[in-house]
Amino acid sequence: MELFTFKERDVITSIYNEQGIRDLREAIERPEYATMALPEAMGAVSYVADNSPNPSMLDLSNQFVNFQLSNSLDKPSIQESSQVEPVLKGSSEQPDVLVNLEMLSFHIGANEDIDKNSRATIRINIGKDENSRDKNFDTAFWSIAAGLNLYNQAKNKVADPKDLKSDFKQAFGNRPIEIPGGLSKMTFEVVKHREPKWWQRIFRFMQSDTGKSLISTVGFPAITSTAINMLDELLNRLDKSEPEILFKSLPLRLALSEQAKNDFTAGNPRIKMGSLNPGFTVLARGKDFETIVDSDAIFYPSYGKLVPSEITEAQLLSGRYDDPFKDVTYSIFRVGMQETKLDPSFNFG
Repeated sequence: MELFTFKERDVITSIYNEQGIRDLREAIERPEYATMALPEAMGAVSYVADNSPNPSMLDLSNQFVNFQLSNSLDKPSIQESSQVEPVLKGSSEQPDVLVNLEMLSFHIGANEDIDKNSRATIRINIGKDENSRDKNFDTAFWSIAAGLNLYNQAKNKVADPKDLKSDFKQAFGNRPIEIPGGLSKMTFEVVKHREPKWWQRIFRFMQSDTGKSLISTVGFPAITSTAINMLDELLNRLDKSEPEILFKSLPLRLALSEQAKNDFTAGNPRIKMGSLNPGFTVLARGKDFETIVDSDAIFYPSYGKLVPSEITEAQLLSGRYDDPFKDVTYSIFRVGMQETKLDPSFNFG
């Protein structure tokens, strides 16, 4: 059983359609078009695979989709990535992008069966998309493997989302992720499982005065897809530990700059593809798309949770409110980005 796979060539792209819902109704109602309606007649988002114009809805149920939390009161509080306009411009002087990823929280749905022996393994790969304008660097990926203890033994309860956080820059030895040309592709896979003995040897959980850390992260900077497949082969040994797939991911293409977006779309303003900006981003599953986009959500970093915008902090603390995200499994990331020009001729001579 393959729990983790990196299908490097099977890339999907989210495309924003501005047409009225009436014009898109057929596509929305037919699963083979993988088209999701946005609220308030704002159009729809289609997910298109490079190797097929019609990926199936079944493929998207556990596929991660990316949402950006807006910092503007004039826009919806949360937007699917294809509604996002890149804030980085990109140029011939600085065509490349440096990225830092920090996982701020991991929220496990209340409908998941969590007990004292529940663990999860996260796999993230991010690197240059082959359609990037860059021709100087071979395609390499920054790869993360993270072990999560989903149950807090010290508090004798399911782990709080805010306690499942990690700054991936540290896992990469304080190196930023390098995306030549600014066009990226990313995977996000999560498997819930029991804890085999070898798993603890890979993920060494630190001990502190307040208890044992609930997350341990290992980073692999600038590796090839062959190396990724070797790592996944090791982690696929979890097939004997009662695994349950939470996220199963095809690579998702994301433009990190306006230049990278225009490169991919040939500058066609009618094609609005998925983009990623600095700030807070939400990774959720396709099956929860409607819940996310209909929520008008805001993020409380102190609690690691998405909350409807009309809910006060007092209501959040009391728990006396209708939580649309109660059964939704999602993760919140803080993204840092900077334009740069990578030097392919650099050496130590």
